[in-house]
Amino acid sequence: MDHDAAHKHIYHLPAVVADLLHLVAPDWVGELDFANLEDRSPEFLNDAHRKSIGDLVFSVRLRRGRLPSGERPYLLILLEFQSKVDLRMAKRVRKYTKLLLDRVSRKGAWRRREGQPWVLPIVVYNGSRPWSASGQASDLMPLPSKRMRRDLALHQPQAYRLLVAGGVLTPGVPMTEDWPLHNRVSATVRLQQANRVRELVPRYLEEAKRFPGVADRAFRQALYAWAKALWTDRTDGGMNFPDFDDLEQNGEEAMTSLMHANWDRNDARLRSEARKQGLRQGRVEEGVRLISRQAALKFGPRTSERIAGLLNGLTEREDLDKVGDWIIECDSGEELLKRVSALGAKAGDGNGG
Repeated sequence: MDHDAAHKHIYHLPAVVADLLHLVAPDWVGELDFANLEDRSPEFLNDAHRKSIGDLVFSVRLRRGRLPSGERPYLLILLEFQSKVDLRMAKRVRKYTKLLLDRVSRKGAWRRREGQPWVLPIVVYNGSRPWSASGQASDLMPLPSKRMRRDLALHQPQAYRLLVAGGVLTPGVPMTEDWPLHNRVSATVRLQQANRVRELVPRYLEEAKRFPGVADRAFRQALYAWAKALWTDRTDGGMNFPDFDDLEQNGEEAMTSLMHANWDRNDARLRSEARKQGLRQGRVEEGVRLISRQAALKFGPRTSERIAGLLNGLTEREDLDKVGDWIIECDSGEELLKRVSALGAKAGDGNGG
């Protein structure tokens, strides 16, 4: 499962959509009956409609009120996922909303005598840059009068609600530090905010513990898939991710043993690959850094500092390989430095000729 697919997969769960609504509509979310929250995507969307309407559609009944049929009114939730800023997003969402209502009408999901359903479009943005597109359906020209702007603003339709799920700072959007801890959407964002690869599994375990029990197993699996996708992106697929069942059963103990073994094996592999790749491309920086580190381990930091300067004149792979062998053969740092100095002088003579 790739990065974007793993992120969208989380929002297929009604419990996640309920938590999303708590974040984007805190003033009236109490009016909604989440026991009647349903994924309507299979009913209203197929592959063709997803391209022209949106990514997911949910419905949720209101706690109060009755329609002529005796049923309670409901709200449609239209979800669209973005990984890049789209300045045309408002117009796209307006189009999506109209097409969705047309689709709902053709399916007979609402009767005209009961009124058209309300739609709440939500754009879930997971990009790395601040969201800069307007939430209005059109870019309005400036008005000189504040009173006029305030009055007319009441009659300009809002195109969508925005949720920045990538954790980037966006003007006008609440900081994630203010989001509730026991909110599933908050958990996905905090997981992405893990700065280092080593932090991903501990952060996953920390977030998963907030949602224990059988009822939230599907969410933990979706959160696990999201953590694994982030891990794969940040390691270029070069490190295995711990198994979900092992983390579920053994928790931090399994994480610690698996992570240390995995990291140690991969750390050596990455160093070797970086050195070989650097030498093949004529870039000796990685090779010099590795040799300096080896010299420091055997002969101390002073020898390492002096040898780093001498190595700057070496550009051939064979020369660096010789130095690596000499670190093992030499009994003292002075002996190593003499050999490297002589090798550097020879290489300089060769380049001059």
